[in-house]
Amino acid sequence: MQPRLKRYKQFIETQYVQGLLRHDEYSLEKLGKKIQKKISSGQYERILFTGMGCSAIVSNIIKGFFAVQQIPIYVEVINDYEIDFLLNIAELKKRKTLVIISSYSGHSQEPINAYHKIKEYTNDIVFLTSGGKLEKIAQEENVSLIYWRITNPDREYPLFHAPQYFSILLDIFHKLGLLKTNFQKDIGEAAKFIEREFSDKKIDEAKKVAKQLQDKDIILLASPKWYLSLLKLIKMHVNEMAMAPCHRNYFHEFGHSEVAILTDPKEKHGLWFFSDKNEDDYTKKKMDNLIKLLTAKVPQNKNVAIAITELNQGNFFKQFFSTLQFIQYVSYFLGVYYDYESRELISTAAGNPWYNQKTIQKENKSKK
Repeated sequence: MQPRLKRYKQFIETQYVQGLLRHDEYSLEKLGKKIQKKISSGQYERILFTGMGCSAIVSNIIKGFFAVQQIPIYVEVINDYEIDFLLNIAELKKRKTLVIISSYSGHSQEPINAYHKIKEYTNDIVFLTSGGKLEKIAQEENVSLIYWRITNPDREYPLFHAPQYFSILLDIFHKLGLLKTNFQKDIGEAAKFIEREFSDKKIDEAKKVAKQLQDKDIILLASPKWYLSLLKLIKMHVNEMAMAPCHRNYFHEFGHSEVAILTDPKEKHGLWFFSDKNEDDYTKKKMDNLIKLLTAKVPQNKNVAIAITELNQGNFFKQFFSTLQFIQYVSYFLGVYYDYESRELISTAAGNPWYNQKTIQKENKSKK
């Protein structure tokens, strides 16, 4: 078994749930008093997150959660620095937007580039990081900082910790007066629910889904609520841990174009539906119809696999954290099946050697 999968299995079995409860692993000591006062006095109507990869995923979770809870702050997330195409610059100039530049490593260049462009229009900016180049810029240019202080983080795969980042941000926003509660009671109940739910039977269900999706081009489908808050994280787990092809689409949009790729019976596709019990009737009927269409006994469906995960666990926290644990097991079993050795493509393609295993090993040796 590949080393990353051994760590992944250990994380799933012993560290995932505990991480949800460690909501205090951060520091506000470098957050400027002026911007703290502006946050706590309710002067911001919007939050803009910019970041890449895992550093941006927690922003999507926050955006989806704020919508579910009807929190009256608009959350915007961008994953690039070409702000002329991605932002309403006029909104930045109003000084009603809190900008959070997010990079766990502090070394990703895209958030740094975004900062240099955004600072032309506003100084309502906070860096969210564990250090790196962002920390140095903050010191040189007097930018407010919020530090991640994760205990024993997996540096190569920070996506492990995205749910903990979410828990931490809820606590930060509560402490700063943006939220009335930090929701830790709900998260604690969700953690207990997961420990009860994930019996051998549940893990076997995940193994069966992984088997259905083996050797398939996986397409994740959901309505906007879960497309926004969950599917991107699922895609990253499948891509990075199993190193399997996986992408996502809005369920309704899929039916207006992408569904046409299921015409060739030689191509192998795995459609993974995420169904919420609270979907409207139109969505439920349309999803049932598509599943019926793609499971009909016709030659074109020969290599189309259908997997359905129902999010019926209760509130947002139980739905989100429990479903994530399930897909982590699916990704693990897919990874064991493929057993691919990493090429370090992410750190190399992103131009960020901080995540590279060779860099990590070299730094660990120098500390001894």
